Amino acid sequence: MTTSAPVPALDRDMIARLRADIIASSWTTDTLDELLSDDALSALMRDSRLPALVELAGVDAPAATLTRFFIGGQPERASALDAVLPTLGAAGLETLGLAATIDEDEAASALVMPRPCSKSAPKRERAQAGEGEEASFPTAPALPTMRDPDEEPEPEVAADPWMRALYDLRPHAATLPGGEHEWWVTSDLGEGQTGKPLADHHVMGIGGATRTLLEMTVRDQVDSALDVGCGCGIQALYLATHARRVVATDLSPRACALTQFNAALNETKIDVREGSLFEPVEGETFDLIVTNPPFVITPDTVRCASGMHEYRDGGMDRDNLIAAVLRGAPDCMAPGGTLQMLANWEIPESRNPDTQWSQRVDEWLDGLPVDAWVVQRDVLEPARYVDMWIRDSGGPLMARADYERAYTSWLVDFRRAGTGAIGMGFVALRRLDEAEAASGGRRAFDLSLDGHAPRGQDVSWALASLRGPELWDTVLTRASDVREERHYVPGSPDPELLILHQGGGLGRSVPVSSAVSAVVGASDGELTVGQIVAAVAMLTSVEADDVRAEVEAPLRDLIRWGFLTY
Repeated sequence: MTTSAPVPALDRDMIARLRADIIASSWTTDTLDELLSDDALSALMRDSRLPALVELAGVDAPAATLTRFFIGGQPERASALDAVLPTLGAAGLETLGLAATIDEDEAASALVMPRPCSKSAPKRERAQAGEGEEASFPTAPALPTMRDPDEEPEPEVAADPWMRALYDLRPHAATLPGGEHEWWVTSDLGEGQTGKPLADHHVMGIGGATRTLLEMTVRDQVDSALDVGCGCGIQALYLATHARRVVATDLSPRACALTQFNAALNETKIDVREGSLFEPVEGETFDLIVTNPPFVITPDTVRCASGMHEYRDGGMDRDNLIAAVLRGAPDCMAPGGTLQMLANWEIPESRNPDTQWSQRVDEWLDGLPVDAWVVQRDVLEPARYVDMWIRDSGGPLMARADYERAYTSWLVDFRRAGTGAIGMGFVALRRLDEAEAASGGRRAFDLSLDGHAPRGQDVSWALASLRGPELWDTVLTRASDVREERHYVPGSPDPELLILHQGGGLGRSVPVSSAVSAVVGASDGELTVGQIVAAVAMLTSVEADDVRAEVEAPLRDLIRWGFLTY
């Protein structure tokens, strides 16, 4: 396999040594929790390295060294790396392509940390200090120190060279149905570590969007699973915990190579194939497909000027990459199979982005043998969208003229296209069998699930609820975490506003009418919805058909969101 830039060597023997050394060093997420404050950990998740480097200055624990080096991008002496990776050693890191020797001037100009004060001491050290005592700190940080470049180099530097990381290698843990898993995932260094805008062939690590998709993926045991646009391979690693066979595809040869490396590092079997979208798996079907595709809407003028960032730009016109994924997915889905993806879509200026946003996605899904749950979790006007994605690829590090040229070109492109807003959210599909497909697919469009991000079980339930039993003959049970809030005008016997709150599940708060509240309150697993509606109609002196018309749509929404189960 050829790549556009160097990637770590797929030397399985040396990778096994690296894995053994990392495990022996206890470089895990639990160890990072002990070493770093919550603020520093949160900053690391945002790719802000300095808070962690401040707290880890001078800490000689193996996990601290590895964190400074791989996540913080801070140079370390070869001897320090030899000590924490005794089986592989610094030379082995260099052979694998994970690190490189740097010259003395680069080492001399490395970041220098002042002696930490007690307030910024790592949690581990603060916990060791006795009550009323000040925690002890190293007298000097184990980091490069500034020196006069005209001075003669110290012999120690020549004999014990500094090394810098070429990749971001970090631990990642999650609790899944099969138990807890700890992975070590290699990806390209970000601009926070390199001080440069991202390269066109950049392979992303584990960001916020990645974690969202990981959380919302259905984790049932399946025979086969597919990760489309695998990037560094973290989605495929998760899939391998509950799928007998996992295939990962990516148009980027560099991403494929990093996924192969990470699969080897984590002793996981993943079939990695290079190619666009579903082309590498033509003729095959899967029980579960996940994808965080390169969906960013990028005009050709920006691609020509700034290059095409492969991790986010699929090279298609406008938002048609999402259309291509949705239209091509059913052929690769086994009957009853699920697809889950992150996406964005353009909303014309002539449409209200809060009430008329779904038309474009609805058209993409038209005629497909699938049920669909589509959620728009956010909406951005073009200027905010452009600003977000330019900053994402290191915009603040660009020359001002280049930044403004790209920004202007992007905005002009949206204006010419008549785009008033860009919706951002996710799509979940379930492939219908022949009998179901004969009656057509069913779809639900939700705007802004303003509580918790959906988990896998929430997605599974929402899709299943689209083909639930006949409403009026169904016995519903109110979820145990549902509570009701009532607002009254002073002196009025009747509430002016009723809000149902969901403690678990999606954590939603939903205004409802008195009739809907009454049906929900009486749904205790005993009576059918039709029987409850008849009783509400009698008590309120309203025609039963009118009560049905009032409560039907809200009840279906509440079922989909988990307020009610059957």
